[in-house]
Amino acid sequence: MELEPPLAGPLMCSFCARPANTSRRLVAGPGVAICKDCAEASVMLFSSTEVSPAAALWARMTDDELLDHPPEIAAVASQVEDRLRAWVGTARQRRISWARIGAALGMTRQSAWERFS
Repeated sequence: MELEPPLAGPLMCSFCARPANTSRRLVAGPGVAICKDCAEASVMLFSSTEVSPAAALWARMTDDELLDHPPEIAAVASQVEDRLRAWVGTARQRRISWARIGAALGMTRQSAWERFS
């Protein structure tokens, strides 16, 4: 039986929450993805000699600019949860036990069942 890969909903960048259809291409891994703009920004970050560029960026933001980001982070958190549910669903389709799934997630069998069944 051929199973579909565990995908759930539209893929978006885990860093800026831009959907794949607006950023053209994403590099994705289990539960995460990054767009070209964020990948380029990370390359710049790693080549920077500044000690904490991210902290300096937040310090320069206005309150309104800072408050623009929590909804984006919540959207990414929702995407990760959806992806996790899809992976667990695929594991169950393969008849992997709740005990093994729970152990992989660092929780009990019962907790995994309650969260994902």
